[in-house]
Amino acid sequence: MKTASLILAALLQLLPICRTAVVAGAGVPSSWVCVSTWIAGAIALLGSYDAVSGASDGVSGLVKYSGATPVGTPTFDVAEPMGQAFRYRISVSNPGSDFVRNYFNCIPLPPGLTINTNIGAAGYLSGIPIVSGTYVVTLVAGNLNYPVPATAQATITIYLPNSPPAFAVEPSDVSIIVGSNAVLRAELVGTPPFSFQWWKDGVPVPDATASTLSLRNVQGQDAGHYHLAVTNGFGSVTSAIARVTVREPLAVELRIVGGVTAQGAFLFEAIGPIHTNYIIWCSGDMAQWRPLSTNWVVDGLLHFSDPDFATEAGRFYRVSIAP
Repeated sequence: MKTASLILAALLQLLPICRTAVVAGAGVPSSWVCVSTWIAGAIALLGSYDAVSGASDGVSGLVKYSGATPVGTPTFDVAEPMGQAFRYRISVSNPGSDFVRNYFNCIPLPPGLTINTNIGAAGYLSGIPIVSGTYVVTLVAGNLNYPVPATAQATITIYLPNSPPAFAVEPSDVSIIVGSNAVLRAELVGTPPFSFQWWKDGVPVPDATASTLSLRNVQGQDAGHYHLAVTNGFGSVTSAIARVTVREPLAVELRIVGGVTAQGAFLFEAIGPIHTNYIIWCSGDMAQWRPLSTNWVVDGLLHFSDPDFATEAGRFYRVSIAP
């Protein structure tokens, strides 16, 4: 009798909490991250625990489906062919049981795909993708019982079936201070899987077999010309050259390197400080010097070409910084 009276007293105290939770939650979008306030209040009032914190539930990825049957595990990196049926479902951790108040979305949707955003929908992305490319999307999963939906970022790649690799994004030049880290990256279209190999100055880089090349604690010997070779079952492709320039952190020696004759010009490189003007000088006798050109240099490397080098029996060069 005493136990029953205690339970009844607890329930009577809980009724205002329950009413408040229901009114506050009505018609308000929610996340998967909270435990209902009336449950926490019930446990506290009954004396079992001092407090209960919310569970950290959220989006766990996209799961491939065949009809209503899952055929994979959650992933945030999806690749499917263009022009063929696409069916994935947004997966959540600890989804609960109040499914009729769930809602889902995918922003933006790759062309040709649809998702039912109505309350009570199951979170399927389906359709026939019509444009190849790599799409970075935000997956949304919510429940009207809670105020904020859970979100997560995913990548959906739509590739051309039976096609050789091609670069959507090629690696670009990098200029960094010695001791820093650098990243060279590329994005591909075509039919996966791909095989990758990075090269530096014509030599394969050991263990560099991904679309991204990370250079850590870069030193002078890491400077050079890099490119990426990619193959799949239908062909191969080689990227443009990406130049990695390594600069000294403070005072930098200004110097000329190289020196070759090609295509009717004399070519060399000037290496030195960044964000300044380099003046190229020339002389026929190393006594009288005259300026050839002034060049604004951003990354510490200037490629110079002199098509008039043969107008003198001998021509010498030097470089200086503009005052």
